[in-house]
Amino acid sequence: MPLKKSTGNMYRFVSHTWNPVRGKCPYACSYCYVGRWGEQPSLHLDAKELKTDLGKDNFIFICSGCDLFHPDVPEDWIACVRNQTLRYPNNQYLWHTKNPQRLVELIEPGPADVACVTIETDNEFHLRTFSKAPQALERLDYLKKWEGRKMITIEPIMSFSPSIVDMIISCRPDQVNIGADSGGNGLPEPTLWEINKLTFTLEKSGITVHEKKNLNRLIPVKEGTASW
Repeated sequence: MPLKKSTGNMYRFVSHTWNPVRGKCPYACSYCYVGRWGEQPSLHLDAKELKTDLGKDNFIFICSGCDLFHPDVPEDWIACVRNQTLRYPNNQYLWHTKNPQRLVELIEPGPADVACVTIETDNEFHLRTFSKAPQALERLDYLKKWEGRKMITIEPIMSFSPSIVDMIISCRPDQVNIGADSGGNGLPEPTLWEINKLTFTLEKSGITVHEKKNLNRLIPVKEGTASW
């Protein structure tokens, strides 16, 4: 199976996506772009994808269409995925999840691995309205335990409290990516002033901030925004 080149509004530093585990994500986030693809089958391991030549010098987003570390994904599936990445050490691998507890428990980080945890808001009411994922504080607490390179993605960004800044900084991420709702889902969103203050404070603390193109609907995205 050939690797799929990354397209669309994802991460411009990602070169390819690889989806050995596919199917409907049980977190059921109402704003997720995957919902635009129509009804999805149940989670399953795609044995053909496990034969993919992952090549070298690629930055590969693993399981871009679902969460590999959701509790419903069997540990042996995750082990199969991990073993394939270890056969191709000359890449970078983006382990992207809303459940970093299992990521930390099941993946031993190496120099090729980047952990990325997505949060949307620290407002529990907002989150519960749109998603079944763990709360932001829980996600970030587990990310602190990851001993390799790490990123945080705030997308789709929703209204948040000032304390979210300290929560993020305490994780010591190499980079924070910020993106907005691209699907017109009517989410409660922060003001331009709040986003600018968030970005300024993170950058002042030494964290690289990558503003995704879809954030341009809420604030003017800076030209030359750093990427990984």
